[in-house]
Amino acid sequence: MPPFTSVLCALDFSDLAPRVLKHAAGMAGACGARLTVLAAVGGDTHAAEATIKGLLGDTLPAGAAYLGEPRIRVVRITQGQPADAILEMAREDTDLIVTGTHGKSGVSRWLLGSTSAMVLELTKTPTLLVPPGHGDIVTLTASEVKLHPGTVLVPVDLTEHNQAQLDLGSQMAALARQPLVVMTVTGGGASDADAEKALQERTAGLGPSPADRVLVRRGASVAEEIDQAAVAEQAGLVVMGLREPGHGVPGEIASAVLKTKDAIVLAVPSRT
Repeated sequence: MPPFTSVLCALDFSDLAPRVLKHAAGMAGACGARLTVLAAVGGDTHAAEATIKGLLGDTLPAGAAYLGEPRIRVVRITQGQPADAILEMAREDTDLIVTGTHGKSGVSRWLLGSTSAMVLELTKTPTLLVPPGHGDIVTLTASEVKLHPGTVLVPVDLTEHNQAQLDLGSQMAALARQPLVVMTVTGGGASDADAEKALQERTAGLGPSPADRVLVRRGASVAEEIDQAAVAEQAGLVVMGLREPGHGVPGEIASAVLKTKDAIVLAVPSRT
């Protein structure tokens, strides 16, 4: 069974929009999922809808029947934030949000952009974060979608329990037919042997794709160690768990990992 049945692509009409739309279409096509394209605007909704139709025409190959007919939703906001519209629609019938990020440095909110940061703070839906760059993990042709993320890297925080993160990492590796590496970053007095044993216990019986191997790294900066592992493992997709409420800022580590060269992050809340 594919991991997603309904994909919500949130666009803001920046230069990143075609790249975000391409990855949303790729994920939907690979899963046989319904694709909805959403824009929250403060002005002319008809002009926004025309822009979306133009983007679809420019981004999707002619005759790509595997996508069906993407739905277009334009919401005019006079109060509140675009994130509110995204979250409200995601609650209706969505199991994957795809959105863009802006920038490669700085604290979480400014790295992600305020809309993406707010989505990560409040969402119960897995969210694919597409940064600027050229490292696409999907290819669209008229007849098929190809997912080519390279290694799927799943960095696990052993102090938390996010089974949804592991399950989705396994499903993505199986869908793309790519290796799955599960890692953790240790510090303080924890031994590497204990961390490796804990990872093996967490990944025991994992399916549909078992972990090809587990990896333990040691360092003071979790995000930096994940970055280095992603480069070393040639991982184009990093499946991050969002922190549980009360355990820091949701998306903080995920946003820092986006500094990795062209890495795409799938952020998975524990409370799906």
